[in-house]
Amino acid sequence: MQVVFFFVFFYPLFMAIFWMMGAIIFYLRRERKERDVPRLDVYPRVAILVPCHNEEVVIRDALTQLAQNRYPNFEIIAIDDGSSDHTNDILQEMAGKISNLRVVTLTRNMGKAMALKAGAIASSSEFLMCIDADALLDKHALFWMIRHFLEGPRVGAVTGNPRVVNRASLLARIQIGEFSAIVGMIKRTQRKLGRIFTVSGVNTCFRRAALHSVGYWSPGTVTEDIDVSWKLQLRHWDIRYEPHALTWILVPEGLSTLWKQRLRWAQGGVEAAIRYAGTIFKWNSRRMWSVYVEYWVGVLWCYAFAFTVVCWVGTNYLPRGDWPPSLAVHTLVPGWTGVILAFTCLSQFTVGLVLDSFYERRGLIRYLFWAIWYPAVYWLISAATTVVAVPKGIYKYGKTHYAVWRSPKRRLRDLFLWAHPTANHRHYFLDHPIVLFSRRVAELMITVIFWGLWVYLVTPLLSLGLWFIGIYLFVDRMITLGGYEAFAEQLVNYGAAVFVMWLALTLWVIWNLRRYGQRNRRHEPPPYVTNDQIAETMHLPVTTISRAHESRDIHLHFDQHERPVIEKL
Repeated sequence: MQVVFFFVFFYPLFMAIFWMMGAIIFYLRRERKERDVPRLDVYPRVAILVPCHNEEVVIRDALTQLAQNRYPNFEIIAIDDGSSDHTNDILQEMAGKISNLRVVTLTRNMGKAMALKAGAIASSSEFLMCIDADALLDKHALFWMIRHFLEGPRVGAVTGNPRVVNRASLLARIQIGEFSAIVGMIKRTQRKLGRIFTVSGVNTCFRRAALHSVGYWSPGTVTEDIDVSWKLQLRHWDIRYEPHALTWILVPEGLSTLWKQRLRWAQGGVEAAIRYAGTIFKWNSRRMWSVYVEYWVGVLWCYAFAFTVVCWVGTNYLPRGDWPPSLAVHTLVPGWTGVILAFTCLSQFTVGLVLDSFYERRGLIRYLFWAIWYPAVYWLISAATTVVAVPKGIYKYGKTHYAVWRSPKRRLRDLFLWAHPTANHRHYFLDHPIVLFSRRVAELMITVIFWGLWVYLVTPLLSLGLWFIGIYLFVDRMITLGGYEAFAEQLVNYGAAVFVMWLALTLWVIWNLRRYGQRNRRHEPPPYVTNDQIAETMHLPVTTISRAHESRDIHLHFDQHERPVIEKL
């Protein structure tokens, strides 16, 4: 049992330190000196694919912003995935206003993967930029992304840096820190290790030749971004992370919406792990081993964490004697180990927010105040969704043909609806000023309580001025000489563990640079994918593909064999 508790504590501690070191190394080597928008020798054509499903509230503004992109050679292809609202009418209207906008209509709701595949059919561009309909792509993002493709013939995809735009609610502020201190740091570290768990589905640019080689996106998975990331890397395509390629996104602002999103992400990870289990352990896939092992260790931690909570409930709420003493967990409030973990968590958020502050005019350090919610919200939701997603993903694996998707309801959209004269006012009560004010007061009060816990954990390490408070709070651990000696011994052990992790990461990075960084197995860019090759893969005549590349309004659907059926060109 002690092994489980040991693992529950040390895994997040070690991974936080590991991510911090990897992110700092990435910043020093790649980000520090890059500030100006790169100038390219050539500007290959890019198709910006925008899959839409019931996006009438945001799609007009999104397309207007995309049309103002500074990249000199691009087209916009909006794919309506069987919307039941006025999305298609708006797309047709916008096509008359934006000269480089074309519309593809899926007459049935086929899911995001098939919507992207339909966009790929309609475009002859060498690069496909995928962005969600409720996201805003930075005007210079394509410059940063295309540079990687031109410099690296093996680069199959470049994923960007999502930035949170809705920042009014508590959950949104927590996710600002999450995208900086968790998502951004993990991608930076994994990029140094050579392989990335997943691209960001909201803003990733793909090389068509890479997508074509793996059969494009898989329709049966709930997270097409995780699936295509693994497919590309198992075929030895490189995926790069470009923090300068910004995309402004909307994040969930309700617990139910956040739960559904994270459950879908967790289920997608399970599906990918199962789908590629037979391929990933081959010797020529060894660079993916670190991603695969890290994923399953993370899943194991979620179950260990859930088991610890169950033991705490059994210890404290079952009649005395009914719960085995060997599984007793008397409290979840951490002692000195919690102090170390809290300090590490605070350091992780500080590093992440500082690194991403370079991409925001006002910086992000002010959001460190809300970081206290991260362990309370993110860890609990992540652990719970993973525990639920593993059996769900195993049960549903292979049973879904077309994984249809729905855009999550977000509070910012409701504000847009409220401002629109024809909006549905069903959220009037929730948007009432008194309700909004009461909710903000409640959030502030709860945050103050949790900051009290934060002070309880961090004070003994950071502030000699509050020494007596530290004595009062930790009297049973600090009042005796034995307590001091035990704490000093723990610090030495932690320091040794950090040094070993730093040494392991350094050796891994050096080995990757020597093994893969000094040579390129593809000295020339892969050949351009011809219309004949596209037609063969898509099971369409070449003449149909040629007409699709020129048509501004295409209607189609996919049959049960995933073959496109053109209804109108």
